[in-house]
Amino acid sequence: MPNELHHARSIPDDVPHLVKVAKPIGDVVKISREGTHQKNHYNAFDFDGSTYELGDTVLLAPYSQGKMVKPYVAMIKDITETDNKGIVLNTQWFYRPEDATPRNGKNMEPIGARELFYSFHMDEVPAETIIHKCIVHFVSAQNHIPARKEYPGFIVRKVYDPHSKRLFKLTNNGFLHYMQQEIDLLVRKTMCSLGIIPNNKSRDDAVDQEDQSSRSRNE
Repeated sequence: MPNELHHARSIPDDVPHLVKVAKPIGDVVKISREGTHQKNHYNAFDFDGSTYELGDTVLLAPYSQGKMVKPYVAMIKDITETDNKGIVLNTQWFYRPEDATPRNGKNMEPIGARELFYSFHMDEVPAETIIHKCIVHFVSAQNHIPARKEYPGFIVRKVYDPHSKRLFKLTNNGFLHYMQQEIDLLVRKTMCSLGIIPNNKSRDDAVDQEDQSSRSRNE
């Protein structure tokens, strides 16, 4: 899945110069490595007339070898520029249900084509693989799923771990601290965009609902 984009890490020398190339915007915010491996880090870049920033969610063109493949979905976590690779993005991946195989072999029933699973799988891709931005709603409670007509975009209710092949609800208490902070922030942003006033009880209520549902299934 995401690893297929490794084939397009840099723009080949024989590609015509008419091909659009991403350009950094603003000042360098950080420098990492040294010499020929030096990386300049930026907060934003321009590609094909559109501005992309850290935290944006985007559709990426897959390396499909002529096959009909749905675009990948990722969140931009870092923007770097090197002399030989141009603009490279460090991205965090979303998985479509058909691309995520849980350990028990049973995929969760998706909400149509909108369903995505978040993950903490990171990978580097060339900025030129971007198709365009997309909207992703992080929903921790079933009654917060927005209507597609009014709020188009993907829906995330679970996190997928590609290593253990397990799915975890956003309300799960077993995430590492930094993961939990990121998930909570993304859920709060979604709630604000939907006009739902977040409060300190939101997460606890969602966990309680999940526990009650789990108990009722086991009774």
